[in-house]
Amino acid sequence: MITYQTERLILTPVRPEHEPELFKLHNDPAVQEGIFRNVPQTIEDVREWLDWYLGQWRKNGVGTWIVYEKSKDGPTFIGRCGLSDYEGTNDLEQATALAGHAVGRGLGAEASRFTITHALQNSAKEKIVILIKHGNARAERGAKKFGWRYIDSRWYKGKFWRYYEMTREEFFSQAHNSLAGCRTDVDGGI
Repeated sequence: MITYQTERLILTPVRPEHEPELFKLHNDPAVQEGIFRNVPQTIEDVREWLDWYLGQWRKNGVGTWIVYEKSKDGPTFIGRCGLSDYEGTNDLEQATALAGHAVGRGLGAEASRFTITHALQNSAKEKIVILIKHGNARAERGAKKFGWRYIDSRWYKGKFWRYYEMTREEFFSQAHNSLAGCRTDVDGGI
């Protein structure tokens, strides 16, 4: 299996055996509130998401990564981060979901930076978009710091979201956006 390492993270493409981790993540209170409108996710719900993630990898050659934080006790699962097709456009939507204990320490930005860089270096996509729930001040501050451009509010999957975008050129014009410093490992770990 191929994994990548950033300064604080280990990332691996999502696989069927990640189902238990995704089930736990999708039922984490912070993820429940931010993504699933506090509706508990069943194992069937998680399997649908997993099928979607795997389909995106097959279709685009890029997709969702499982994210682990490095620690002295070994890798700790903290969430998922990746990209998928956005509403029938040629754009990719970037989405990150971290367990509550991992939020607020810059780990989401580190994972996002890696996944976007990887996607833009391995696809012909020209634009990445993100959608942020109205009222999520922490995510909005992070988006601004990351360099996302706010465009407007849009209806998406049953509610209004704050829509941001960034072109390939904008992303790579930022000095911190590259895979420099990332290490690739091929092993039977994680």
